Amino acid sequence: MQGSLCKRSRTPRSKKYPVDRLSLLPDDILHQVLSSLDFLDVVRTSVLSKRWRYVWTTMPYLNFDMDWYVQHNYDYNSELLGPQYKFWDFIKWALLLRDQSQIMRICLYSDNTITHQINGLLRVAARQKVQELSILDGDYTAYGLEFPRVLCDTLAVLTVNFHDTIPLRVTAVFSNIRSLKLTRVHISGNAAEKLLSSGCAKLEDVYLEDCQVGDLEQIDISAGNLKNLTIVNVCTLDKFWVVGCFDSKLRVCAPNLLSFCYIGPMLLGFALVDTGSLKNVTVRLLRVPKGYEDEYKNHGLCPERFIGFNNAKTLTLSTVVVKYFCPTYCESQWDTFLLDNVNRLELELRHNAGYIEGLINLLKLSPNIEVLVVRFKEDRQIPRSRKKSRKACLAIKNSSTWKSRIEAIACLSYHVKFIQIVDLDGTEIALELVKFLLQNGKVLERMEIMIGNEKKKPNSFFQPLNLPKTSEVVVSFPEYARRKIPWFDQGDSDPEYDD
Repeated sequence: MQGSLCKRSRTPRSKKYPVDRLSLLPDDILHQVLSSLDFLDVVRTSVLSKRWRYVWTTMPYLNFDMDWYVQHNYDYNSELLGPQYKFWDFIKWALLLRDQSQIMRICLYSDNTITHQINGLLRVAARQKVQELSILDGDYTAYGLEFPRVLCDTLAVLTVNFHDTIPLRVTAVFSNIRSLKLTRVHISGNAAEKLLSSGCAKLEDVYLEDCQVGDLEQIDISAGNLKNLTIVNVCTLDKFWVVGCFDSKLRVCAPNLLSFCYIGPMLLGFALVDTGSLKNVTVRLLRVPKGYEDEYKNHGLCPERFIGFNNAKTLTLSTVVVKYFCPTYCESQWDTFLLDNVNRLELELRHNAGYIEGLINLLKLSPNIEVLVVRFKEDRQIPRSRKKSRKACLAIKNSSTWKSRIEAIACLSYHVKFIQIVDLDGTEIALELVKFLLQNGKVLERMEIMIGNEKKKPNSFFQPLNLPKTSEVVVSFPEYARRKIPWFDQGDSDPEYDD
């Protein structure tokens, strides 16, 4: 009886008309689902059902991709207008047929720049009080982007990425901006004040790549809420080797700054002022290309040009910086350059005695570090066409030999507990450095060695080191993923020879 009741209570579901649960969702959820699609595809959803007919007219996230539009909605055989004009006609009608709801984000991908059309889109963004704006993949244009005053007040996220430098014309301070990412943009002195001044009270993230800054002796970045600042002062177009998009002093006043990264040639000076919250500082100085040496002859490295670096907890330096700490290479006195707040030091080295002596000098100036990371860089090949004198060949040979020694260094004697060696290739000078660190690391607990030569076996490294059997340091050889290096820094970031 009980079994029959249970059997009668079961009602089979109809499989003829399945429930469309996606269409039952409210518009806000549907907008989030469609937010990553190109707007052409969003419009096409209107044919799905009556429920979807007008969803696109209330869409607050608009993505316009010219390549996608041409690929899926343009016929070269029948169209009279060029693809770029049809693409902008589609944008115009899409904006006209929308309802009056607010647009939160506009993202434009267009490699055929029509400046007056983009500026028209900026005016629409101003009327709609758009909060996020991205203009990507633009090509050369002689005219600039003009940002209306209302748009300057409402934008929270701005991303501009062009293939060639485009001027930026700004009429007011970006008072609500949180994230600013500019690539190949010309920033005048007036625009720099409105983008990076104390009036940008909400600014948290700044990324500047290959940007030209107006003729300013000093670039001031003053934002009370700024947390991350990255400047790539080098032309990053593939295989186009030019460094130094701007050349001036850089002054940063940001009490909440957590991370600072600079990639490019040496500037006239760095000053990190009122940065007590600073955690990570990365300075990757690149060599100056041949023919530009006279422009940078007064850009030597000295303590007066690195103000505020002592506030960092983690300091990362490239080979060019490390070499300047070698006493025989640089005449500057680094005794006053004390890094007593740094507890993690990451350095890049070449297989050269000068770089190793620079590392040792940096260790002496960093008495409280607990973690040391050393990454060896591949030696740059000297062209055969460049003949060397006997004296130059002897100097190169001497620079590639270095022997370990016992030396009392405060951080190695009392604080350094972990050392990581990356891309160790087994050469004599590299193994001597490992031996030096093991001999002088009085409190060292663990060392990791990442082998750069895959054909080398870990066991082949122990015999040349000749370590004492009573050593309590745990030496391991873990596998690791190689760091992806930008093309402009692959073995070409500093001169291997100076003559």
